[in-house]
Amino acid sequence: MPTGSRGQNTIQRVAELSLSARDRMRGTLLETPLREVSTNLLQVGVEQAWVKMECCQVSGSFKARGATYYLSRLLEESTPSGVITYSSGNHGRALSEAAQRAGVAAAVVAPNTIDKVKAEAVEDAGAELVRVGPTTDERKTRAEEIARERGWTVVPPFDHEWIMAGQGTIVLEVIDQLGFVPDHFWVPVGGGGLSGGCAAVAKIHAPNCQIHVVEPEGSDALSRSFEEGRRARCESPASEADGLLPQSVGELNWEVLQEAGVISHRISESQLLEALASLRGQLGVGSEPSGACAISPLLSQRKDPRAGSKEDLHEKDMAGTHVAIVSGGNVSGIRLQGLLGNRGGR
Repeated sequence: MPTGSRGQNTIQRVAELSLSARDRMRGTLLETPLREVSTNLLQVGVEQAWVKMECCQVSGSFKARGATYYLSRLLEESTPSGVITYSSGNHGRALSEAAQRAGVAAAVVAPNTIDKVKAEAVEDAGAELVRVGPTTDERKTRAEEIARERGWTVVPPFDHEWIMAGQGTIVLEVIDQLGFVPDHFWVPVGGGGLSGGCAAVAKIHAPNCQIHVVEPEGSDALSRSFEEGRRARCESPASEADGLLPQSVGELNWEVLQEAGVISHRISESQLLEALASLRGQLGVGSEPSGACAISPLLSQRKDPRAGSKEDLHEKDMAGTHVAIVSGGNVSGIRLQGLLGNRGGR
C-alpha cells in the first residue's frame, strides 16, 4: 500500500477514535483552560493567540490523555499482569497514575537524567522506576526486555493510534472552548504522538486549520525527515526540552504528519528559554522547557520563523487566530532557576 494511502487511513481512524477518547476521559481528566496572550508579546502580524494550558492537566501534561485512553482500551481487551513504558518522564508519570487508578502494576524505563519532579511522581504513583542511558533506543530496548521477562504489556509513548487519538482530543476541546476553528494550531513535536494526533483530528474535523509543529534545532528529527523525504534520525538529540528528544518520530506518526500537510519549524535554545521566561514571567504559566516550545515562533523577534522544508512564513501568513499548546509543567524548581537565572521575561 502506498505511504499516502496508509497515512490517509490512519488519519481517518485516529480522527474517529478521538471522539470516543474524549467521551471516555470525561470525569477522569481535565478540560484544560485557554489563556489569551497579550498582543505586546506577539510577533508582528499575529492578530490573536491563545495558549492551551496542558501544564494544568492531570499528571502535569497532555500525556495523561493518550495514556488514559490507551489503558482503557487495553483493559477492554485483556487483563494485563502489568504495564511498562519507556519515557523521558511525562508519559511515564501519566501511565503510572492511570495504572494506579485502574489497579494495575506499572514500571517506567527512564533516562538517568530524568527531572526530579517527574521521577518522584512516577514513584509516588507506586510504579517502579528503571533508569538507563539517555537515548530512546536504550529505554525502548530495556522496556521490551522487562516486558518479556514478566509477561507485561508495553504501552508505547507515541507510535500508536490509541495514543494519537487521546492526544488529538485537545483539538476537539479547543474548538469547543473557542466556539470556532482557529486559523493556526501550534504543537511541539518529539516522537509525534501529540503532533500526529492533533494533525489527524484537524485534517478531518477542522480542515481549514493549519497545523504547525515545532522542535528544538538540536533535536530536529522531523524537520530532517521533511528535508530528506524519509523518516530520518537524530542520533544524538540535545536540548533543554527534555521531553522532545526521541531519535526519530514514530512510523505511524511520520505517515500522518507527512500526509496531513503540517508546517515544520525549528527553534534555537535561546528562543526556547526566552519563551519559557515569557510564559512564566509575563503570563504566569507554569511551563517546563518542552512545554514552551510550541509558542516560541509566535514570540520570536526574528523577522521570519524558520519553516523546515517549507517556505518561510511571512507576516501575511500569520494573520488570524493562533492556539499554541503549553504541553507540560513538570520541572523542578532548582532546574528552572538554573535555566532562567534572574530572567523575568522578555
